[in-house]
Amino acid sequence: MADNLVGGLVETNLWFLPATATQAEDAAFEIQSLASGAGRQSAQYDLGVARAARRFVWRACAQFATAPVLNERIDVYLKTSDGNHPDNDDGTTEGAVSAEDKLKGLHHIGSIIVDEAAINIEMVGSGEVIIRARYVQVVWWNTSADALTSDVNENGFILTGAPDEIE
Repeated sequence: MADNLVGGLVETNLWFLPATATQAEDAAFEIQSLASGAGRQSAQYDLGVARAARRFVWRACAQFATAPVLNERIDVYLKTSDGNHPDNDDGTTEGAVSAEDKLKGLHHIGSIIVDEAAINIEMVGSGEVIIRARYVQVVWWNTSADALTSDVNENGFILTGAPDEIE
């Protein structure tokens, strides 16, 4: 009897980006110029009812407008919904997070941590997350003392389904 091997497939990237970015977005996420001590949420994205993946890999990329301080961070959250009841009452459209308290019911999945005190340097955070909900939004909270760059092509979030495949 052959052993069953579990391999990993990779699905198409889902892009959460400003609408005017060079790469076409799957869900609008207007994070350019995100101010210090502020948050932003993407538009809600429907992952579909019959998707293969529950496990996803994510990658968040940002650049600061001014030189940040080492170890400052941008916290990355997922906001989920069943289609009627999102994890907070900031709605399902792209927009500002109304208060830091709105993060309490969200899923903190990681952070972009400043590893170089310089501008024009891409800072990246990444990881894996299990998503069981059908609808998802990306939320960033800028805990640093610096705003992000206004360049729409330098800030974004990528979510990629990674379903397991049994061979």
